[in-house]
Amino acid sequence: MSYADRYDPDEDFDRWYTTATAREVVRWLRPGDPVLELGCATGLMTASLAGAGAVVTAVDHAPSYLERLRARDLPDVVAVEHDIVTIDLGARFRHVVLANVAHEVADPAALFRTAAAHLVPGGLLHVTLQNPRSIHRLVGLELGVIGDLQELSDRGKDLDTVQLLDADRLAALGRAAGLRGVHRGGIMLKPLPNDLMAALPEAVLEGFVAAAHHLPEHASMSYLVLERPTGADGG
Repeated sequence: MSYADRYDPDEDFDRWYTTATAREVVRWLRPGDPVLELGCATGLMTASLAGAGAVVTAVDHAPSYLERLRARDLPDVVAVEHDIVTIDLGARFRHVVLANVAHEVADPAALFRTAAAHLVPGGLLHVTLQNPRSIHRLVGLELGVIGDLQELSDRGKDLDTVQLLDADRLAALGRAAGLRGVHRGGIMLKPLPNDLMAALPEAVLEGFVAAAHHLPEHASMSYLVLERPTGADGG
């Protein structure tokens, strides 16, 4: 069974992280900005980007996900089926979005280089990824559910996670790709596993989203914004 058959990003609790991430990303957008989304899945994030007036090129390798994206009939969105690590569109964008995908590739450094290569000078790379130091993982460590903060959970293994990358590692990958950090934060506090979080009232979940800025280093997701310097080689 393929990953796309096993995982529905519109139904899984992870949709909360996607929509919360979108709220942060769109703060940086202006209407008409060209945006490249690498790993768009079914288009949940894409819909928010398009809703903010961006012109989006959305890339994923899963045909079934892209079918669902196209069914949304979003304005100014082009869907592209391709591997996100090796793609070369021959175009540059004001923003590139890597939302919760870098842990699923064998060579995240190559993914960051691909993302950086698609940025105009002064363009921004938005990266989110599961945070190994999220509150729920700290609790799991204390309870003996995981042996250390880098250990993959059973869910992570089931969903093809290759490795966990903390915010410092993401920043280092950005620097190696020629990018500099301009913002570092967190997405949604998560004190419990997904199944228990899903049982909470929506108002409480919104509170966890809003409170993430108090403890970004322990939020469920790390969020980094990295810039391609304006003096970067245009070639």
